[in-house]
Amino acid sequence: MKVLYFTRDYTPHDYRFLKAICENGDDVWYLRLETRNVYESRPLPDAVHVVDWQFGKAPFDLQSDGQKAVKALKDVFSELKPDVIHSGPLTDCSYLAAKAGLHPHIAMSWGFDLGREIDTIPGAEERTKFALSQADWFLGDCYVELDKAAELGYDRERAAIFPWGIDVERFSPKEGTIRNNISEKGDFLILSLRTMEPNYDVETVVRAFLKAVKTQPEMRLVLLGDGSQMPVLKEIAARDKNGDRISFLGRQPNDMLVEYYRSCDLYVSASIVDGSSVSLLEAMGCGLPVLMSSIPGNLEWVKDGENGLLFPVKDVDLLADKMVSCCIDKKTIHNYAAAARKLIEEKADWNKNKTKINFAYKKACEK
Repeated sequence: MKVLYFTRDYTPHDYRFLKAICENGDDVWYLRLETRNVYESRPLPDAVHVVDWQFGKAPFDLQSDGQKAVKALKDVFSELKPDVIHSGPLTDCSYLAAKAGLHPHIAMSWGFDLGREIDTIPGAEERTKFALSQADWFLGDCYVELDKAAELGYDRERAAIFPWGIDVERFSPKEGTIRNNISEKGDFLILSLRTMEPNYDVETVVRAFLKAVKTQPEMRLVLLGDGSQMPVLKEIAARDKNGDRISFLGRQPNDMLVEYYRSCDLYVSASIVDGSSVSLLEAMGCGLPVLMSSIPGNLEWVKDGENGLLFPVKDVDLLADKMVSCCIDKKTIHNYAAAARKLIEEKADWNKNKTKINFAYKKACEK
C-alpha cells in the first residue's frame, strides 16, 4: 500500500510511526507541514520517501498560508496517487487534508490537539470538527481521545484505539550505567523529561521539588529537554538556596533515554494534557516508579497505590509531599514499579500494537 504520511513537524513519534509503516510492508511518503523546533535528531528511516514541496522548511501560519497549502496538498496527492493519506495533528494537518477533499483519509490525534489546542487556539475546535467529519478512519492512542472525538460528532465505530507503546525488550529493568555521572552517592534521583512548554507544566515539578528537598536534602531533580519555559525554570531554581540540586541537562539523544530511566529513582510528570504518554510507558517499562498528574490519559495506565502514584494537576503541595514519601519509602514504590512493568508487557508492546496501523489503512480503504 502506498501511504502519504502528513505531519506537522518531525518528532520521535513521527520517526516511530514512519519506521513502523515501513516495517508493516507499506511504501511511505513523508510530508512535513513546518520546521519549528528540533524534536528529533535521528535521520528518517531509510525506506521513507520525502515529499519536496513549498512548505515544511519554516514555521507554518495557517491563517496566511492555509489556502496555498490546500492547493499544494491537492497537487501532491494528485501526483503521488497514494492509496491512503495518514494525517495529524487534527487541528492543522488533518484539517488541511479535509479541506483538500483527500480520501481515503486516516485522521490521527496527537493528544494535545484534542486535549488542549481545541480549547486554547481560536478556531481550532471548528477545524477539528470539520477534519473529523471528512475522515474515513480515526486513530488514537487512548480512549480519552476517542471520547473527545465522539463529543465533536465522530462515529466511534470508525476508529482504532491503541497505545503507541514501546519496545518492551529495550525499555526493560536493568542497572543503569550513568548514575555516577549525574549524581553523588546517596542521592535520590527524580527524573523529568517533558518538554518545557505550558502543556507539560514542568514548573509545578520544579516548585514541588524545591519544597520537598527542604525535608529530604538527598533529593536531586534531573531535568532533560528544553523549551520556551527553560529560562523561567532556571530563574526559579537560581532564586532558591536549593536550586543547585536541580540539574538542567538539556535535550538528550533518544538512544540515551533508557539509561536515564534505569539510573534514576522516580519519574515525575505534571502534564496538564496527554494521551498515552510514551515517556510514562518507557519509565514503567524500565521498572522506574512513576508519580503522575491525574489527567485522563495517565489514569488509563496508573492506578494510584497499585502501580504508581497520582496527584491533582498543578497541586504543588501534594506533589511535594508525595516526592518526600517516595524518597522515604523506597520499598513500596519499587513494588509499584514491578506491577507497572507487568502491565506494560501486557498492553504496551509496540511491536504488537503497530499492526493496528495497517488495519486502520485497510478499513479506511473499504469505505
